[in-house]
Amino acid sequence: MTDLSIIVPVYNGEQYLAQLLDSICAICCTTIEVVMVNDGSSDGSENIIKKYQEKDSRIKYFPKENGGIVSARNYGLERAIGKYLFFADQDDKVDAHTIEKAIQRLEEEKADMLLFSTEHFNDIGRQWPCDTVYEDGSFDENEIADLFIRKLVTRYTKKEVVSYLGHIWAAIIRRDMVQEQGIHFKRFMAIEDDLLFVLDSLDYSKKLLTMKESGYYWRQNPSSRTRRSVYCENMADKKKLYYEYRTDVLKRHGVCTEEEFRDYCIGVRQEFMLDMLDNEAILGIKSIVKSEQLLKNYLEDLQIKEAMQSKPMCPLARRYSVEMKLLMQSRCKSALLYKKLKYAKSSVGNWMRRKRHEI
Repeated sequence: MTDLSIIVPVYNGEQYLAQLLDSICAICCTTIEVVMVNDGSSDGSENIIKKYQEKDSRIKYFPKENGGIVSARNYGLERAIGKYLFFADQDDKVDAHTIEKAIQRLEEEKADMLLFSTEHFNDIGRQWPCDTVYEDGSFDENEIADLFIRKLVTRYTKKEVVSYLGHIWAAIIRRDMVQEQGIHFKRFMAIEDDLLFVLDSLDYSKKLLTMKESGYYWRQNPSSRTRRSVYCENMADKKKLYYEYRTDVLKRHGVCTEEEFRDYCIGVRQEFMLDMLDNEAILGIKSIVKSEQLLKNYLEDLQIKEAMQSKPMCPLARRYSVEMKLLMQSRCKSALLYKKLKYAKSSVGNWMRRKRHEI
């Protein structure tokens, strides 16, 4: 039986795809299949995949029409046959030794899921921590709920085992459990699909392992889709579904006191308003009157208004101190202009970084 299915969604990934495949193909002490899902690429990605396929029979190629990363991941998930699942993105790299060690531990300890540390890196060779796992450990069902589900949903826990969890490529998950529970990637939000997949996997896991070693390297690529700002239609409705889903899982496990749950709800409302601000600021300057009125309408909700006047209860609120202050004062137009200026500066910075990479 194949130990591990590595699922890779690909869309116009020719620039870095070979580096990812080189790192995956270095895995030799674990039987793997590499499920390459070409999501309608128009560049040379297909040629690169087929070239590697000729050299390594473990690579499987599945072309499909473009449908986005959620569609591509689910497509690969349906075709995977390995005992365990792992997801990688086209411009990143894996650590072969850590992956092999992780599979060995999963087999020996009969666990449903494993989390390891991950790191950032860039094209000039700099490397720094991303998700840090602080200890090698083994956790039962109750500990998973109290330490990991609580951490993922509320951002606080009684014991810090990992700095952050929610990135799908920081986890290896037993495929049988995923199939039995019908776990799949959801379209609530454009970039939250992996967090919900991790949440579902934690929700159904009976035993979880952690490893301090880094198993994945996330390239900080200014050209990647996740680093480009794209306006989200009907964002408020999607956010509502997303928060309801997260909250239902949290309630079911009953790991929060009434006070903790109240603080969580305040944090959700703060995050909602700041995300709405971010989304509206992406639009052109001609839309500012409409966007201003939209934000003001949300601030008329007494619960949201109270949350914006409370101390920061979510990471976004702690980072966005200026935006919080402006929204607290209902200065929505000023908040939008401030965000548009930040976007413009970020776009210029990304353009300059891309130019440096091209030289």
